Amino acid sequence: MKISACYIVKDEADELRRSLSSVAAAADEIVVVSTAGDEQVAAVTAEYHAALYEFPWRNDFAAARNFALAHVTGDYIIFLDADEYFLHPAQVRPAIESYAARMPAWDLLMVRMEHYVSEGDRNHMMTDVLPRVLRGGDVLCYEGTIHEQAVRYDGAERILCYADDRLTCGHTGYMTVRSAEKVRRNIAMLEADAAEHGRKPWHAAYLADCYFGLKDYRRVLELSAEVLSSDLVIVGGRSKIYHQVIESMRALHYPDADMLKYVNAAIAGYPDLPDFYAERGMVLCGLGQYEPALASFIAAMDRYEDAVGIRRDDSFFNRDVAARVAERISLIYTHLEDTRSAEIWAEKGRRYRSEEDLPAADAKPRLTACYIVRDDAVHLKKSIESLCAYVDELIVLDTGSADGSADTAAALGARVYHFAWTDDFAAARNAALSHVHGDWVVFLDADEYVTPETAGNLRDVAAAADASGVQVLLVPWKNIDEDTGEVLLDSFAPRIFKYAQERRYIGRIHEELRDRGAVIKAVDVLPPERLELIHTGYSATLTRAKGERNLRMLLAEMETEADPERCLRYLAETYDRLGDARMAEHYALRDIERGRQAAVYASSSYRILLRIYGARPQMRDRRRSIAARAVEDFPELPEMHAEYAEACAACYDYAAAIRAAETALDTPAPQGGLEPSDFTQEAAVQLRRRMGVWKKIRAHERDVRISACVFVRNDARDMETWLENAASYADERLVLDTGSADGTREIAVRAGADVYDFAWTDDFAAARNAALAHASGTWASVLDADEAFSDPREVRPYLAMMDVLMPDVDAVLLPIVHVDEDDGHREIGRAPHIRLVRLGRRLFYEGRVHERLQKVGGEPAFYQEPAALPIRHVGYSAGRMYEKHVRNLALLAAEIEQNGIRPGDYRYLADTYYGLGQCAAALLYAREALAEHAVSFGAQSHLYHVLLDCMEREEAQLSDQIVEAERACRAFPLLPDFHGRLGLLYEAAGDPVAIAELSRAMELYEMPADESGESSAFGMWAGEVSAARARLLLAAGDRAGANAALADAFTAGTAREAAVDVYAELHVDEPPQRVLAGLRAHIGTDAESLFYLYRTAEGSGRMQLAHATLDTLRAETGHAPELPPIYAAVRDRASEERPAYLTGLLAGDVRATPELLLRLERVRTAEGRHLYRRLRALLPDVLHAFWRYYDEPDTVPRPDTAEGYELVRASFIRTADEAQAARVIRCAGAFGIEYIRKLADDFTAAERPAAALAALLFYEEAGGAADAAYLYETGLACIAAGKRDEGRVYLSRALVMELGSRKARELMELIQ
Repeated sequence: MKISACYIVKDEADELRRSLSSVAAAADEIVVVSTAGDEQVAAVTAEYHAALYEFPWRNDFAAARNFALAHVTGDYIIFLDADEYFLHPAQVRPAIESYAARMPAWDLLMVRMEHYVSEGDRNHMMTDVLPRVLRGGDVLCYEGTIHEQAVRYDGAERILCYADDRLTCGHTGYMTVRSAEKVRRNIAMLEADAAEHGRKPWHAAYLADCYFGLKDYRRVLELSAEVLSSDLVIVGGRSKIYHQVIESMRALHYPDADMLKYVNAAIAGYPDLPDFYAERGMVLCGLGQYEPALASFIAAMDRYEDAVGIRRDDSFFNRDVAARVAERISLIYTHLEDTRSAEIWAEKGRRYRSEEDLPAADAKPRLTACYIVRDDAVHLKKSIESLCAYVDELIVLDTGSADGSADTAAALGARVYHFAWTDDFAAARNAALSHVHGDWVVFLDADEYVTPETAGNLRDVAAAADASGVQVLLVPWKNIDEDTGEVLLDSFAPRIFKYAQERRYIGRIHEELRDRGAVIKAVDVLPPERLELIHTGYSATLTRAKGERNLRMLLAEMETEADPERCLRYLAETYDRLGDARMAEHYALRDIERGRQAAVYASSSYRILLRIYGARPQMRDRRRSIAARAVEDFPELPEMHAEYAEACAACYDYAAAIRAAETALDTPAPQGGLEPSDFTQEAAVQLRRRMGVWKKIRAHERDVRISACVFVRNDARDMETWLENAASYADERLVLDTGSADGTREIAVRAGADVYDFAWTDDFAAARNAALAHASGTWASVLDADEAFSDPREVRPYLAMMDVLMPDVDAVLLPIVHVDEDDGHREIGRAPHIRLVRLGRRLFYEGRVHERLQKVGGEPAFYQEPAALPIRHVGYSAGRMYEKHVRNLALLAAEIEQNGIRPGDYRYLADTYYGLGQCAAALLYAREALAEHAVSFGAQSHLYHVLLDCMEREEAQLSDQIVEAERACRAFPLLPDFHGRLGLLYEAAGDPVAIAELSRAMELYEMPADESGESSAFGMWAGEVSAARARLLLAAGDRAGANAALADAFTAGTAREAAVDVYAELHVDEPPQRVLAGLRAHIGTDAESLFYLYRTAEGSGRMQLAHATLDTLRAETGHAPELPPIYAAVRDRASEERPAYLTGLLAGDVRATPELLLRLERVRTAEGRHLYRRLRALLPDVLHAFWRYYDEPDTVPRPDTAEGYELVRASFIRTADEAQAARVIRCAGAFGIEYIRKLADDFTAAERPAAALAALLFYEEAGGAADAAYLYETGLACIAAGKRDEGRVYLSRALVMELGSRKARELMELIQ
């Protein structure tokens, strides 16, 4: 048997939701006809998976109903109004099935309708009987534009069947008084229908009802007389007509005797209704006939208690009327001097007055336990057994189990219902609720059970909540790992609530209980000793599968539902449980941006963020910011104040931490409400202990004495910054000047620093020790002149903390943040270095360069600070570094010559050669440094960066680079750096695992996991890694992911060209102007950015985009860059001539490149060295091989042939300076001494005597024959170079060797 349900609805979305929930379990098919196109109606219809049809309203209810009937296919059809609903949803289908079996077959099933005048008030309700279930199969249709009636198509008389209380409906439409305008509209529709189809008695009946509403009682009597004189049969009875006649007569002051005739006629027609007996009693009282009146009143009360007539006809008799009738009977008995009977009926009146349709005050509420389940028979059995003895009803909704869950539930006494799973938990829960008969609902998941110690309190806690007006109970919810018994989480869950028809769940997943969509605020929190649930669903073996399912459903709801922001918190929680801190942070931040929400446990996103940030010292600033917002949004929660206290302490603001802790301890945990507190007594004790430590540190700050020490030489450009920075935290500033000539010393003196002079001895350790010797504090800061604390206010409380908590530490390594002042102050790396030294511990430095801190009689105790007190360092700026590297290399060489190689020297050599651009040498020393396993606190990873950079520049095999990057990943798995570099190498190799490594790098960058304090340089790589991710995601078809990665790339700003290229590819199908607009939003809208985009597009061959950019540049600036002359030259040539022309130009460029390289090598700037490396890489292979050898002859193998040398020799002769000439001379000698002699001749011919002399001298040093010709040429070169004495010596030797040498003799005479 198939049951359909029908509705025609205008805009009653909330009413429709309640009605649909009452038929959902019974109906196989639901059809909703919308007459106003209301969006909320459509949304509610979708919630219940009903079919929605649009029907433009045309003032014809019958037409709308017939339209609905045309779309249903059921054997029986439930046709309710939106504001009507079944009171017993679980009994609807069984009742219809039982009546369907009756014979003869009926057409209309009449149900009792309770009309409420206020929400849930059955004391003042009216009742009638209406046809709400129809036989299907094209037997019936509706007629009448208003107050439509169901009639048979064949015109035969309809067969009625009267239902019992199982199908009783509630109606809320009378809760709102009908407006006069609406009544007059109905009158107009009825008159129009009568005019069009002919007037019939039923028109008069409904018109009488309308005029009764308008209080036009004379018109009511006229129309009622027309009805009563006809043979009209109104489905549901005609008793209402008599009610209206009698009340109209009373309003018009008709004589009681006239009214009595209609009352008697009504009793004759409706002998089982109590209404007219009561009416007769009133009329007889008016006539002074008290004893007959008494008999009529008692007859009314008997029929009301029996309720037979009320089930079949319209009735206005309710508890309030019953109370008044009982009171009237008491008065009559009093008049008749029957005191005992008067008291009995007075008591009955009082009982009717006080009685409600609720359990008696001393009765316990009825409990219904509900479950939805699928394939979880084992857990379900344990859960049901934990509470079945304490509830009155068990309902289990099975959504497709194959493991016997339904049978298990049935065996334990549950009523089992089946429901087709639709990826919608709210729909399933609401279907279960439709079967509830209890007063309170205990809705558990199958993997939850009530503890044996508290299960017996179930009914008591519900009763207590009932008495206090609480609607929802948050139950303590202990999550344990079922496999290990470990407690994973203590929380609260809304598992018990008072049943109400309008109370339903929303949300496909993480569904929330609402009252007609509104948040329920009457919530209380139960203590665990009263009731406690155990939840095993987060066990390790179950969490990931459930989490991934939940994630899929939440993301689907975000795309499809009307309130996607509801899901933000649950997405944060799901990602958090899955261990994806980055995505958990993303959604939690989006959630808190909405402000505080009226929802249970709305603080969850704050708790997630604070836990994530609290576990990562690098995120301490974010932690403090979020904690401050949490205090603003949830000031009533003491744990939020405690979190803020901890966040302030992590930033060494102990005064703020103490204030926040005191607030936390003074804030009582809220009792009840939507936001339970987890601030336990144990947490308070711990916070009080922590506050005591903070107070001790705070008090000790005044005892800390800080000496800021620095040694300087020509540091005028940094001195003022250092002095100002030190003045904000130090008690004394000590400046050791080692011979400044640029005013550094004078700047320090003017600033009030203590200045001491020290003769520089090429020994950094000696200078540091001399500076420390003047210090009188308890701590010394030993920042270099080009360093400054980012927040100097933290220094003093930090050192006080060290004294209190880590008194054994001798020195602290702080994070040094290297920024390039020549590149917009961009961060270029980080590394920890000792910058705080405890005085009085017999500490000293040793080492000429890269000095090390030592301790007399033992090893110093170091502490590496992972996040606090970052120091800004500008000394590695591009414009400063080259000269530093040259100086450091000389000092290091001297120290190695004096003391031999010591641990760490290979590392310093690798760094120095790398800084000088000599990558072959740097690569050699980096390998040696890694092999010796010398530890460099927090900077060990830097060696791998040097290694990989040098391998790339030296063009090592890609497979070899990958091997080393994989090794770096294994050594530093929690740093983003090497995952990113490895991902880029994998991409270059075409390995599909590239995307996983690149994604892992970004996760670790955005959500740091390394707690070792190891330095990271990933900021330099973030742009390139993000652009590569975008490129790969685009290739995989993930356009949304590519867009997100591109946003990261543009934000990083370190790989703009790659990001622009991927963006253009992503939007290749869009008009160029739109692509340009999108790029400008990322790059900038100024003319310089526009020109950059033009050159980038033109250089990558995206000519349409280049032309669009050029047009925009011309329109916005009034001019455009001139195209290079080569464009015009190529355009003017025939296509067959262009290849030869371009080849010729390229050959010329190749010939000019060596001279450009020699000039660039002499440019001592970062940009010059960068261009030098790029240009060198463009050399043809044979030239490139020689030039690598020229750059690093001590490290790079000599090329097999001299071809490359011969090709660039002329460039050196023309362009090289003396230092470059000296280097190329030695390179030439590697091919044979004859190359040296030839080079000397070439320098001589080019009139470069100094270079020629250097070549000749090296020729003899390399073993060349010093014959008379050589001696003559060398003497001549010496004279040309201005070295006359040396020239005379060589010429004399030539004369001795060849006395007859005329040239030598003449030259000697000329000199003399």
